[in-house]
Amino acid sequence: MRRKTNEKYIDYFKFAKKKKGNSQILCEQFKKGAEAKGHQVEIVRIMERNIGFCRACDGCMRNGGTCVLKDDMAEILKMFQKADVLVLATPVYFYGISAQMKTFIDRTYPIWQHLGKKEVYYIISAGLGEDIIERSLGDLNGFVEHLEEYKIAGKIYAANVMDAGLVKNQSVFQKAYDMGYSI
Repeated sequence: MRRKTNEKYIDYFKFAKKKKGNSQILCEQFKKGAEAKGHQVEIVRIMERNIGFCRACDGCMRNGGTCVLKDDMAEILKMFQKADVLVLATPVYFYGISAQMKTFIDRTYPIWQHLGKKEVYYIISAGLGEDIIERSLGDLNGFVEHLEEYKIAGKIYAANVMDAGLVKNQSVFQKAYDMGYSI
């Protein structure tokens, strides 16, 4: 697909179970802001995709980067590679990123040497404080550091939002829109 020169293709990898959860709400706000600026945006809800766990079999290394698992991840990797902007959104579950986010990260192994150049944003929600969010970022930061070139352009932390929808009453709700619009 041909893009206008100032248009960016943005993929959101969304890993929460709740379609109306806090991370999802913030992703939708970010998307509204980015689309208002003229960017093409697609939210990828991993929970709704068929994605198996990496088996560490190294089959992808023997198969030219093609995983032996036949699921939705091949399509998602193609989307990932063409995206200019990457928004990684996850709730914090028990002091870490969601299992779905970790599965996604693990399944990028077939292209780990060709993860590309990305402008990266984090959208993280948690039922506890911001200190818990900071403690949970090791896997995300490690993944992003494997990109060929990256800039973490923004982070939205929605702390103390145990119940779905609470972010609508916090400053992060507008911040998500503004951050998307700033791209």
